[in-house]
Amino acid sequence: MKRRIIALSLVIALTFLCSCSLFSPNSPNTKPVEPAVTAMPNDKTSQQVAFDLFTDDLFTKKVQTDSITLNYTLANPENYGINNFTPTFGEYSMENMEKNFKEDEENLAKLSSFSYDELTKDQQITYDILKELYSDDLKFKDYILYDEVLSSTTGLQAQLPVLLAEYNFNSKKDVINYLALLKDLDSYFNKICEFETKKSEAGLFMSDTTADEVIDQCNQFIKTPEKNLLIDIFSSKLDKFEYSKEEKDALIAENKEIVLTHVIPAYTHLVETLTGLKGTGKNTGGVCNLENGKEYYSLLLKNQTGSSKTVEEAKTALEAELTTSVQDMQSVISKDPKSLDKVQGVKYKLTDPKEIVDYLENEIKKDFPKVHSVNCSIKYVDKSLEDHMSPAFYLTPPIDAYTNNCVYINKSPKYDLSDIFTTLAHEGYPGHLYQTVYYASTNPSLIRNIIDFGGYSEGWATYVEIYSYDLAGLDNSVSKLLKLNQSSILCIYGLCDIGVNYTGWSEADLLTFLNSLGLGSADVAKEMYKAVIEEPCNYLKYTLGYIEMKQMKEKAEAALGKNFSLRDYHEFILSLGPAQFDIINKYLDQWIQEKNK
Repeated sequence: MKRRIIALSLVIALTFLCSCSLFSPNSPNTKPVEPAVTAMPNDKTSQQVAFDLFTDDLFTKKVQTDSITLNYTLANPENYGINNFTPTFGEYSMENMEKNFKEDEENLAKLSSFSYDELTKDQQITYDILKELYSDDLKFKDYILYDEVLSSTTGLQAQLPVLLAEYNFNSKKDVINYLALLKDLDSYFNKICEFETKKSEAGLFMSDTTADEVIDQCNQFIKTPEKNLLIDIFSSKLDKFEYSKEEKDALIAENKEIVLTHVIPAYTHLVETLTGLKGTGKNTGGVCNLENGKEYYSLLLKNQTGSSKTVEEAKTALEAELTTSVQDMQSVISKDPKSLDKVQGVKYKLTDPKEIVDYLENEIKKDFPKVHSVNCSIKYVDKSLEDHMSPAFYLTPPIDAYTNNCVYINKSPKYDLSDIFTTLAHEGYPGHLYQTVYYASTNPSLIRNIIDFGGYSEGWATYVEIYSYDLAGLDNSVSKLLKLNQSSILCIYGLCDIGVNYTGWSEADLLTFLNSLGLGSADVAKEMYKAVIEEPCNYLKYTLGYIEMKQMKEKAEAALGKNFSLRDYHEFILSLGPAQFDIINKYLDQWIQEKNK
């Protein structure tokens, strides 16, 4: 996902970060999955075989949690031993979360039964990731009701319309399953409403401001039921199959009826529930105001970013990066006083999305490892979703159909798309799309395809987005200023998130902080305050993820000196794949040692 952030003393407008995608990088692995073994053989080869069976079993269980996960992960589930799956959205409830924690404990125990030293290096990486993942997840057992699935931009109810609109029809069976899935939406939303009611009873319901945002998003989506996105788009999605006119008309009529009798009522019920619960939220400020709120925020920071930095360490890193960026900006301006005027009137040579994607795919070859070409469709967000969707986002494809990719662009008037060049670097090449396709080419183990780390994926996409300014054909000083400006604003967002949700800043405190940077604006402070309360740590996926990526590159450069190759470094990061940053650093140290031999 991409955010348009403009500012520091350069300009005075700020807009906000959002999520890019819901699913992790994928691979082309199409081997059938066999049942997991129960006994752990002692010999080395058997240990490795058993470990693969264990992780493949984890994969098949995970992808069958719900139809959205299954459909967006596998185009041909039958090739993986999945044949009779009942369409469902799954279950969002306290009971189901408690069941998941129990499974985490069981999987952690199974994991510990393997002999680590007898596993291959790739298996050891997977082992490290899973062990830390399960251990960290279990720390949330006492915070079930702190969880929130609803928010105006990255919330489930906001992203679901696009996920349903893009639901993959790979066969006629998928069409039937899709229609059955839509019928399950009201039941699924009922569970969410029950959960929100329990949050309310515990004094943990969202603020009225956040509730109003979610309610508004829902109302926008169902505003004109007869012309709902899921009705309008359905007919064209059937064109790839050979249906008689009667068959197609019948399916179109059935879809319309289901949308009107299940989807619209589901969103209506959610609106009614949230409206009725307004006023019951006791906390109108940051997470830290909740009981054990600081401890929860610390866990959330690791969960969202994959960084092992404490909150204080993260704050120190953000402050240092901000200070350096501001000083470097001042240096650029002092050397080229006209650069400030140039930045405010900057125009990119390329503005057509498809041309930009093609251009970037070719231009990154020097500093990034080669990957074969894939299809990339540019689509536009439906008008009913524009107000609450990101400026752009990338949808990850199924692991066995990863050559077909899609980037969505939001043409809402509130977003300035004249500089979409860097947006598409974030979402396309060398950002999310490229990272996904490259990792797919390494044919990783199945389980790695569905373990996502927002700090890694958004950190990488932000890191290469900043890199992309050098490819935009801009004046050198302008490019430097824009890169430093972007870094500065990322840090400001991150510091505001920590300030509000960990330190306990009020809206006035946040405004005071912005004033200290020359960004004083009551309207900006209000919007930022609302955003960080609504989605704690969301911005830090980008900000802290970027800083972790930058720090690892600087470590490699310092250790390797003249032996450092940016292309080789990028190949290492991409090949290792999504993981927690302490684990990436562990293997980065090994990589550096091997390079120095």
